[in-house]
Amino acid sequence: MEITKINPDYQKSEYFDGKKLGLIALSTDHIIEDNLRDMLNDFDVSILTNRIIFDGQVTEDSLAAMAQDLERATHNLLPDKAVDVIAYGCSSGTAAIGEDRLREEIQKVKPSAKVTNPITAAAAAFKALDVTKLSLLTPYIPDVNRKVGETFAAKGLEILNIAGFGVLEDADITRIDPAAIVKEAKACLHPAAEAMFLSCTAMRSIEVIEVLEKELSIPVVSSNQAIAWHAIRLMGYTNISDKWGRLFQL
Repeated sequence: MEITKINPDYQKSEYFDGKKLGLIALSTDHIIEDNLRDMLNDFDVSILTNRIIFDGQVTEDSLAAMAQDLERATHNLLPDKAVDVIAYGCSSGTAAIGEDRLREEIQKVKPSAKVTNPITAAAAAFKALDVTKLSLLTPYIPDVNRKVGETFAAKGLEILNIAGFGVLEDADITRIDPAAIVKEAKACLHPAAEAMFLSCTAMRSIEVIEVLEKELSIPVVSSNQAIAWHAIRLMGYTNISDKWGRLFQL
């Protein structure tokens, strides 16, 4: 058997020509990668995912506990390499940990990365859409809904009402059928709402955004849609799309 060593002066090139989005996804999340790849397919963006430890119980204590694993999860997104934007993929987890702490912990490891999450991204989306009065539909239990509502209210948004499916197990959130999301979104819409937020990266919301916007006649924003939109804006893209709702058509 002949074994040959190739000359180390062979031609080299970079694999990543475009932007890099680092995603910190929950260990129990079934859909966020698929959602982001669908929405960012027309953009020159590579998505790199690492999973953060989560026990699967969507309670304030379990959500807040993820902060303990943020440093490891961030470090393992291309260790010692720069990433353009890092997205923390959990809406209720952002509310439990806090936006400032999330950003500080992530940038401690990746100082050059811009940081987003569903709460920060959605707030930027509502500002771009010029709306402040919201109805929220979530999969959460009441205590988690309260925390999410208070987090948005602290940012100057008026939360008119929140309806939650009361699902405790994160893995079961993805089992909520899109038809049920449409039905409950229509039922919970407040008459004064200027927009609706479908909270949770594990809920199959992007499948129904365009249907709901047509039926409700207001903008509809979801967690994963907001992350995708905000991430590409942070990267400097201004492209519009004919898919994924009014937000992507701005």
